[in-house]
Amino acid sequence: MPNGKRFVIVFVVDGLRPDAITRELTPTLFRLRAEGVDFTNSHSVFPTVTRVNAAAIGTGMQPSATGILGNQMFSAAVDSRRALDTGNHRRLLELDRATGGRLVLTETLGERLQARGLRLASVSSGSTGSALLTNSRAPHGVGVLINGAFEPGKQVAWPADVNETILAKFGAAPPRGAFPRYDAVVTWTQQVLREYVLPELTPDVVINWLTEPDHSQHHLGVGSPSSLEALANDDREIARVMTTLDELGLTPTTDVLVVSDHGFTTNVSGVDVAGELIAAGLKAAPDSGDVVLASSGQAVAVHVDDHGSERVAAIARVVQSREWGGVVFTRARAAGDARGVVDATFALELIHVANAERGPDLLFTFPWTSRPNAFGVPGTDLASVSGGAKLYASDHGSMSPWNVRNTFLAWGAGFKKRATVRTPVGNVDVAPTILSLLGVPDGDALDGRVLAEALDGGPDPEQIAVETRIHAVESDSYRAAIQISTIDGRRYVDKSWRIR
Repeated sequence: MPNGKRFVIVFVVDGLRPDAITRELTPTLFRLRAEGVDFTNSHSVFPTVTRVNAAAIGTGMQPSATGILGNQMFSAAVDSRRALDTGNHRRLLELDRATGGRLVLTETLGERLQARGLRLASVSSGSTGSALLTNSRAPHGVGVLINGAFEPGKQVAWPADVNETILAKFGAAPPRGAFPRYDAVVTWTQQVLREYVLPELTPDVVINWLTEPDHSQHHLGVGSPSSLEALANDDREIARVMTTLDELGLTPTTDVLVVSDHGFTTNVSGVDVAGELIAAGLKAAPDSGDVVLASSGQAVAVHVDDHGSERVAAIARVVQSREWGGVVFTRARAAGDARGVVDATFALELIHVANAERGPDLLFTFPWTSRPNAFGVPGTDLASVSGGAKLYASDHGSMSPWNVRNTFLAWGAGFKKRATVRTPVGNVDVAPTILSLLGVPDGDALDGRVLAEALDGGPDPEQIAVETRIHAVESDSYRAAIQISTIDGRRYVDKSWRIR
């Protein structure tokens, strides 16, 4: 990579809450945040789950545009009776084949870069599905995509020559065993990045996904000692990458973004949603195709086979009548209306989840609180356990502020120094900001926005106009609210809650 070439790297630390960054535990991240830009009002895209946010980071577009709407997603073209797991790249490639190459329904960051002679390399230790969604066109010849678990020991990358070189130089990635930490997988992936991708492939943009502490937090709890150790390992690995950039002479022309895909909260109980709907006479059987549930842990999308309005309304009433029911969303009553067509629901369009081809008929969350867990980390929620799904110790997916609020910081040549930005920002803003840093004009055409207030020479963030509004709905004893912040027409979902 020649000196003077502009380079952008995005570290995605899966499941990293911003309050977990400390001088003692994560000195590298702490330093980057202190020296660069600290975004104190950042947002995960809803549902606040990995694959939805991977697609948002990899495109700069909202779920309504990408068509990636959950950690589980329903597509009748692949399976008319059940949702598919978007964490498995094989299922996503099935969807890609079934839809004529339309896995993601919008142009990707990788494609936009390639059209201008630039190259994206996605280097991920996360799930194969989340890896693919950061550069979904890689199997079709766009940029580079690396993940040691695609076909262990056989295929770890696209294109083929990159795959062959990695296997020859580094061997197979460590297996993903039952142990609740994936430190070894992270370390293998980071070695490939440092010793091959950066010095030999010389990409213009890298999306580097570190799968911890997500995995350990799910199994052992957010704030658990083991998950903190995994986070400390991430920090050391990021420090090694920063040292490599120095050694390659890249630091003066490098811009660094550090984000997380979502926050994290503690599960206090599970809900068998399918069982509840069967008991109410609204679904025939756990695997029936009349009503298909697509779970994102702490949020559930509901697909009704004929989109029947009466059944959708009846399902909404069941959710609203139960103690486990949170906030409910259906299609908008009219264009621009924040209310859903069903009484006391909000519009799917308001939260960027409406999609004519893949969107649900109804989506709901569970009630959350700000209570701390046994490790002193605030935030509790419920989660779906339909179909025998595991109830994790900690999870995400909801519209709790503890899940919406993700990590977001910036450091480097193009950013302000020692700045705090309080304006709403989010994962959907990563791609347009990258394009702006590289002088590519496409950033203005995306759902996300260029974070000009964080750029060197950009406007004063305290002079950015922000409109924050709370919408409320009510029917009999059920009441709910949602808070939305808007900048230049771009909506950020802050939180929603059932009013008790």
